[in-house]
Amino acid sequence: MSSRALLAGAFLLACLGLTACTGRQILSMRSHPEQPSGPVGTQVASAPFTGPALAATTDYPKNPNAPRPEPPAEYASLKDPLTATPDTLASAKQLFNANCAPCHGAGGAGDGPAASALNPRPADFHTAIHAKLPDGYYFWRVTKGGSVPPFSAAGSAMPPWEGSLTPQQRWLLILYVKSFSAPK
Repeated sequence: MSSRALLAGAFLLACLGLTACTGRQILSMRSHPEQPSGPVGTQVASAPFTGPALAATTDYPKNPNAPRPEPPAEYASLKDPLTATPDTLASAKQLFNANCAPCHGAGGAGDGPAASALNPRPADFHTAIHAKLPDGYYFWRVTKGGSVPPFSAAGSAMPPWEGSLTPQQRWLLILYVKSFSAPK
């Protein structure tokens, strides 16, 4: 095995370790067939999203263009208590780079160093649906990660951040993630 391959494997393991992926999650990722994708470094073109952001029944995450599942009632009406300012976004960027970028990429496009090993792939926050998702959905998703249906059934490797990030830190991340799909 070449030193380049060993280095790439070590980097992937380090990224997964930093994101708190467990051995169970890694084994789950291996058991899913590869998703179709374009040539290395490109993303598969998808139709623009025009439907509702949330639905009671959906085939997401198997279909990345499908509406997202409705969050449980205790999350549905939550609103981000923080305001996007240069200071909050700078703090949020640091949190994102330390915790989310290994999978979602530094630019939030779902292309982080660990992304190619994950199935389902990490979300690309630049898509139109992400501009429509309510705060409560984001908070539920960041809090519970891939540990709840339908994400757990699809083998999502996203860790639940409720045990390692405070609610304020999770809200900061949501501010930053929403900035990727905000109108420029």
